[in-house]
Amino acid sequence: MDSAPFINDTSPIRFRGVPDSLAESHLEGSECCLIHADNPMSREKGVWLNPNVRVGYNRDAYEALNSNSGRPWLSVSTIFWGAWNNRIRRWFTSPWFKESIVRRRLASWRAKEHENTESGVACLINEMQVLVENGWAHV
Repeated sequence: MDSAPFINDTSPIRFRGVPDSLAESHLEGSECCLIHADNPMSREKGVWLNPNVRVGYNRDAYEALNSNSGRPWLSVSTIFWGAWNNRIRRWFTSPWFKESIVRRRLASWRAKEHENTESGVACLINEMQVLVENGWAHV
């Protein structure tokens, strides 16, 4: 991807979170999603992901994904059952209820102040993250 939007002299794209006033409405958005929502090139070129790059939020997760044992990190049966589990969940559930909560809270937040705008609406989820003694907690 072209790096121009990230090194632009006037308004470079930066990782960010949702505004605190929106987070108070119990909505959260991943900075990894928001940066692509803010990037104008994402709309025309898409977002590409390298599946060979595996990261983890802690050492144990990273080592499980990147072990040098020579074995694949997912077994064939795990892939098979995971694919069917995902398929069945898509057949029998709908994101409409979760998305309607987000839409309602976002509309309420926007109505409070004219300046309240969020470009990463697709990134928002009905969740709040708070700082606790040993890291983050989801409430």
